[in-house]
Amino acid sequence: MLKLFSNQLPAQLKKGLAPVYLVFGEEPLQKMEALDDIRSAAKTAGFDDRQSFINEAQFDWADFFNEMNSMSLFTPRQLLELDLGTAKLSPAAQDALKKIPALLHPDLILVLHAAKTATEFAKQSWFKALAETGVQVQFYPLDDYQFMRWLKERAASLGVKLQTDALQLLQHHAAGNLLAAKQELEKLALTQHGQWLDAAFLQQYLADQSHFSVFQLVDSVLSGQGEEALHRLDRLLAQDQEAVMIAWQLQKEALLLLQLKTMEQQGVMAQDYFKKFSIWPKRQPLYQQALLRLSGNWLQHLLQELACFDRALKSGQLSHPEVALAHLVTLFINPVPKLFSLQQQLAD
Repeated sequence: MLKLFSNQLPAQLKKGLAPVYLVFGEEPLQKMEALDDIRSAAKTAGFDDRQSFINEAQFDWADFFNEMNSMSLFTPRQLLELDLGTAKLSPAAQDALKKIPALLHPDLILVLHAAKTATEFAKQSWFKALAETGVQVQFYPLDDYQFMRWLKERAASLGVKLQTDALQLLQHHAAGNLLAAKQELEKLALTQHGQWLDAAFLQQYLADQSHFSVFQLVDSVLSGQGEEALHRLDRLLAQDQEAVMIAWQLQKEALLLLQLKTMEQQGVMAQDYFKKFSIWPKRQPLYQQALLRLSGNWLQHLLQELACFDRALKSGQLSHPEVALAHLVTLFINPVPKLFSLQQQLAD
């Protein structure tokens, strides 16, 4: 099995085409560009006919298999794409997919793709069989460092010259949304090609199109980035993320931090308590920063505030839950005098 990240695909395609491509990931731009790269390489190699199918309700597998077996007089070489959709594969769909390896032939390139990770499929027999002869292209949402590197590379490829403050502003406004960042850079390439641009200039053109997950909010909270944490919270709420889910994740992290702090105070080595709670090395510095910043007593107070928020939200006592969430996020950033608390406010 050959596994590639999306940025490795173009070089691999130049070496030759595989009979099967398995393209899976949750970041839409990387998926779209990977599919475009495969289509372009296939067309260059003479696979002029392209047919696309989507596995959705009432999908007719007979039509798909007929297309696999069909041979056109004028375009004998074919690229066949199957979007596996968003729903879990039914047993019938899995049985159908098991038939594919026996139907592959030299005049066909098959692309299976979905807007989800391959984890759901990796242990299924059809996936294993196709992976043996194919190429798996995988990609993931970019973290802050990877996104900044992507911005620099994409801007350079388009002839857009952004000063450091402009890059930081674009990252802020389009974080987690590569498609929005791509569109902004392409517009700048058309109107400001080759000119050095600073943040003051860029501010006139940008709208906040950043897109975050709750886990990215947690990262900024753990690292103590107050302004960025509140920005991510604001964008999550604008994305209609439920307040109760945000609070639940914050409560989970506060409880974990308290457990880590307790073990730390008992003399347990950091490597041991990170191992106990399966915290990956890449994420360990985030927790170390939070543990240095927050005491055990403060974490106890934070958990009490989170519990109060949960009770008040479920009982309908909170008229502005977004304000209360901002308060909770702020408590993670730095211990402050307890001049205000949800417990006090709701008790009055």
